Amino acid sequence: MSRILVTGASGFVGAAVADLAAREGHDVIVLVRDPAVARVRALSGRCEIAVADLADDAVGAILHQARPEIVIHSAWAGVGGPARASDVQLDNIGMTVALLDKAVAAGVRRFIGIGSQAEYGRQDRRINEQAATEPFLLYGAAKLSAFHLTRQRAAQAGIGFAWLRLFSPYGPGDNPDWLIPSVAAQLLKAQSPRVSAGTQRWDYLHITDVARGILAAALKDTAQGVFNLASGQAITVRSIVEKLRNLACPGLALNFGAIPFGPDQIMHLEGDCSALMNATGWAPVMTIDQGLATVVDALRAAQ
Repeated sequence: MSRILVTGASGFVGAAVADLAAREGHDVIVLVRDPAVARVRALSGRCEIAVADLADDAVGAILHQARPEIVIHSAWAGVGGPARASDVQLDNIGMTVALLDKAVAAGVRRFIGIGSQAEYGRQDRRINEQAATEPFLLYGAAKLSAFHLTRQRAAQAGIGFAWLRLFSPYGPGDNPDWLIPSVAAQLLKAQSPRVSAGTQRWDYLHITDVARGILAAALKDTAQGVFNLASGQAITVRSIVEKLRNLACPGLALNFGAIPFGPDQIMHLEGDCSALMNATGWAPVMTIDQGLATVVDALRAAQ
């Protein structure tokens, strides 16, 4: 078993990774700003809770005291809305590099960073790790910058390093404003959501498979470099909405085309995840039908 420090455990992805690692018997420390957040409270008792902002000098002392073997860095400000184009993204870069430096000083042997498909920009095709990186959002550019800088620092320090470019995670507890939970919530109220034509094809990965993939990369010393974390299968948004309708409100008429595509709409977003599969033995296990059912069931139970 390993001793693992996870940042961003108050968020969707970080909490899932910390929960899985703890359930599998690892010693887990979560570094959070607010221990009162529901996701953090749910981890209490199974994980050590360390409280600090990543910008605080206290982070170095926490790392030295905790002595983790592995750091999984999931924390990132401004992942949605207008903040994706704000200068908070520049702060994220500096805090990520500083975290790596402090982790190295504390004797960590592996650093795992959570990147994004946004680093690739608009490709409109199936993407592997050799694809050009041409982000058009500051969010994607900041993730890409953090990747290059931490990879270089990790190599100089001689520690293990993996950077996982995450494609469209979803599942119970996701941001309610994102497509899948937003549409599901409306359908459970027998409301027909206003959606686009739905012809765009996107790659969605259930949060259980996201957590499994991140932990697999963290624990495999030979998993080095950048990896796509994706389902490897794209599905039309129309099909997703129809599947949600069948689960939440069968027979309800749907209003496709009510919202026009934006000028930067990506029509095909699909990640080739074979490199991560080959490096770790991980593979997605949750089908889209099973995954969408977990979202609808969770929202229905919360009503």
